[in-house]
Amino acid sequence: MNILLSINRGYLPHFYVTVHSICESNGEYGLHFYVMHNDLTPSDCETIAQSFPMASFSYIRMNESCLSRFPKVKRYPYTIYYRIFASEYLPKEMDRILYLDCDLVVHNDLKSFYESDFNGNIFIACSNIGKAMMAFNRLRLGLPKDYRYMNTGVMLINLAEYRIALDTEAIRKYTLANKWKLMLYDQDILCKFYGNRIKMEKTSVYNLSDRYISWHKKENITAEWVRKNNVIIHYIGKNKPWKPKYRGILAEYYLTNQEKVKNFAIAKTE
Repeated sequence: MNILLSINRGYLPHFYVTVHSICESNGEYGLHFYVMHNDLTPSDCETIAQSFPMASFSYIRMNESCLSRFPKVKRYPYTIYYRIFASEYLPKEMDRILYLDCDLVVHNDLKSFYESDFNGNIFIACSNIGKAMMAFNRLRLGLPKDYRYMNTGVMLINLAEYRIALDTEAIRKYTLANKWKLMLYDQDILCKFYGNRIKMEKTSVYNLSDRYISWHKKENITAEWVRKNNVIIHYIGKNKPWKPKYRGILAEYYLTNQEKVKNFAIAKTE
């Protein structure tokens, strides 16, 4: 099972929590993590390997010069763009990989999702917005009605198809010419170019957040339902369980994994 992550050193503590959760819930599948970064040290990589002997790791150091003049803010650094170009850096024989953000926890079996049939699509993902916001994003980005808007924090990527479809120069030209209309930079770009090749999965199962629970009260998502039915919990937005103002019912999954990795020799970067 190939997992793709994208981080900088400042996010290493959360990276450890995410990786630990995946290893604990899916370690029997032979996990290989591909880590895209720009500032990890050899010592960081050695410590990660020692902390997770049940998995293997490959590191892809990104040259951010190709992202020159792309829009970024403190909350959305250049790191968020790495996933767009990942297919160019991964082994050519690899046909699929699961990209995951490092502000999430996996606590149930990924196999069914990982082995999903793409049905010719490039991505399998979830949406965390409603119909009104979906319509707004289509209008804002000039998307046809059949285009979908996905959350890029959890994406199963069909690498064979993506390598054919990816046009890095077109993406660069579009990004530089449309900075003013981009809000969630990488999501906007991927949905603009490939929104008609996204297969949607259940958000409540594979990309659940406290925000989703609040906005979908009719689904009656309880702590017990999450434990039995959900696979991936994603702490979307500013409501993070490691912050004092966190509100929601999903903190225990992060905090439990955080407690288990607290003695690992994690670089103190926060």
